[in-house]
Amino acid sequence: MDDEEIRELYDKIARTRYQFLRTELRTCIMALEMAEYELSVGNSPVAEREVVSVEKGIRTIQGFLPEVSAEQRTELQARLADVKAMLDSLKVELNTPSP
Repeated sequence: MDDEEIRELYDKIARTRYQFLRTELRTCIMALEMAEYELSVGNSPVAEREVVSVEKGIRTIQGFLPEVSAEQRTELQARLADVKAMLDSLKVELNTPSP
């Protein structure tokens, strides 16, 4: 394998990692929306499970953030801050303490 092929593989890995993190963010947002719906219909246990899922997603994203470019990290951190704000708001509704 020559240097060009190795560089292409690293680039592909970087693109895949970035796509994964964006997908993980979308999954967290969907889980938050599901939790809000479940809470609105009085199904707190399901909402609480979704909160746990979102917290796990946040930890996963945070674990991979150091491995993305500075520009991508800035974008992802901004979106992650939005997810965290939504999560905190939901926790207030659920009366669940933040970690």
